[in-house]
Amino acid sequence: MPPKPPAPVYLPGFQKLVPALLGEDWAHDDGLTGAEVDRRLDESPAAEQLGEDLVLPAALREFYLALGNCGDLLETAHFFWDPDDLEVRDGFLMFLEDAEETVVWGLPVDNLPLPDPIVWRRSSGADDEDGEWTDEGGTFSEFVTDLLAWTFEDEEEDR
Repeated sequence: MPPKPPAPVYLPGFQKLVPALLGEDWAHDDGLTGAEVDRRLDESPAAEQLGEDLVLPAALREFYLALGNCGDLLETAHFFWDPDDLEVRDGFLMFLEDAEETVVWGLPVDNLPLPDPIVWRRSSGADDEDGEWTDEGGTFSEFVTDLLAWTFEDEEEDR
C-alpha cells in the first residue's frame, strides 16, 4: 500500500483567500487536482532543467491545489506562473512576475525540499540575462498571502 500523503497544512489558508478577497465561496475548480499539478509540472522547463531533483515545496503545491485555476487572483498586477511554466534561473525556481515583467520572484532550488521556503526577488525580469537576488524576508505562504491582500487593498483604494 502506498504511503498516505500528509495532511494539507497551507491549503485551507489559500482557499480562504477566495472569499476574503473576491467575496465568493471557494470552489474545487478554483484549484488544480494533484494529478494536474504533477502532469503540468512534468511538462515544465524546470522539470527538464532539474529532472528527478525537482520537488515542489508543500506550500507551493498546495497553492496550486487551492488556486491554480483562479485567474482573478493569479493574474492581477502580478502573474503567478502555471506549473508547466516554472523555470530555474540562477539557482532559483521562478514562480511569479510583475505585470511589467521587470521583477521576478523565486525559491532557491536548494530549499525546494523545505515545506515553506523563503521567497527571493530578482532585480530584473525572467528574460533578462543578469539580475541580483535578494531575500524577501517571508516564506512562500506568508509572501503570497501578503501580496494578494496588498494587491486587493490597493484595488479597493483606487475605487
